[in-house]
Amino acid sequence: MDGLTEFRMQLNALDAELIELLGKRIAICREVACFKRERGIPVLQSARVEEVKERCVGIALRHQVDPSFVRKLYTLIIDETCRVEDEIIDAEYS
Repeated sequence: MDGLTEFRMQLNALDAELIELLGKRIAICREVACFKRERGIPVLQSARVEEVKERCVGIALRHQVDPSFVRKLYTLIIDETCRVEDEIIDAEYS
């Protein structure tokens, strides 16, 4: 088991980076929500959602990551950011 310690430390560090990056992404989405709220733009932009997923699938392929996994992952990420945007936009009307 001792041989796994270094790998686990590396994975733990990457996990922390992933969560930090998700936090940064969500922070930008909060700014987007304020922008949309001020201009009456709907939260969900279907064309943009597909554009993001396709772009990320391309990146996944270059890094030997399963495209279907990336699609599922970005579905979760986008669902969460839409939830955050909805909270911000709905807060104005509460």
